[in-house]
Amino acid sequence: MKRNSVVALLFAVTVSVLTFSCGSLGALGDLLQTPSLSMEGISIKSLDTEGITFNCDYAIKNPYGVSLSLAGLNADISYENSKVTNVNSTSGISARAQSTTKNSFNFKVPYTSIINLARSVSGKKTLPFAVDGTVTLDVSKIPALSYLGDTMDLPVHADFEVPVFKPKMSVSNLAVKMPTLSDLKDQLVNGGLGILKATQIATTLLSGNKITADILDGIDMNIDFTFDVNVANEGSADWSFDIKDCSLKTAAGALAKVSPSGKATGITSKSATVPMTVSLNTIQSGAFIVQLLNKSGNNPVFTLDTGLSFPDTKYAKDIPLSYSYEIPLSSVKKQ
Repeated sequence: MKRNSVVALLFAVTVSVLTFSCGSLGALGDLLQTPSLSMEGISIKSLDTEGITFNCDYAIKNPYGVSLSLAGLNADISYENSKVTNVNSTSGISARAQSTTKNSFNFKVPYTSIINLARSVSGKKTLPFAVDGTVTLDVSKIPALSYLGDTMDLPVHADFEVPVFKPKMSVSNLAVKMPTLSDLKDQLVNGGLGILKATQIATTLLSGNKITADILDGIDMNIDFTFDVNVANEGSADWSFDIKDCSLKTAAGALAKVSPSGKATGITSKSATVPMTVSLNTIQSGAFIVQLLNKSGNNPVFTLDTGLSFPDTKYAKDIPLSYSYEIPLSSVKKQ
């Protein structure tokens, strides 16, 4: 019996050494180490019309010979020790054996919270925020940590800046720019119509009355659809608002490119109005032009893709922000 006990003891020691070996440190080195977490940085992941989504990167160092799964994450996002939002998740990565594994989590700070908090510190361009919480690891496979139970909490803490920013965008002054009667007749005649037919169609198009869907069949000319995009920053942060891409879409898909009427596509002032022009060809977009002139039909959607930068912060430049607006055809004026 004694011999069997000694053999069992030697076997248990051997298994422990094999399980916890860590490079050249051996089992003793493992027992002196525990998993640790280091913060890698916080960046702006994205912007939308509701708030700023931040990305928090961290790394877990696992000294043990077995992988550790992430049992949970819980962290408060606060301003001056007052909680603004919370992150709570039970999904994540596995901390690989004897290596450092990187992971991240996201959280959104609403614009309304930013603006409300900034009222007490008028003129500030950024607000000091903090992330505080824990990442919980499942350590049930590690006998050396059995005194902790099945889980181990690793502290998460990072300070970061939130720009005092809230975008506001709108569309106004929707109009179809119609040629004069004389210019319209000339375009129609140059397109191959006789003078009488050209006069009849030109008069009908400019009359303001409902027109039929086939009135532009076979006619090749351009008509401009214009509107203003109004952009403003309701916060005090310095910003750079750069227009990247604009388009007009219908239920059938992309209709036409939209271009700023002026050369400038960047905004750094508190607010600005950007005139937009859509040049519509009657052959390619005749059905939509008829809807514009009749002020009825399926409303098109204007989409705007931009890149925002905050020069007073360390965050990356040209952070994407998209905006869309359903254009009510009933509001389109003829000019």
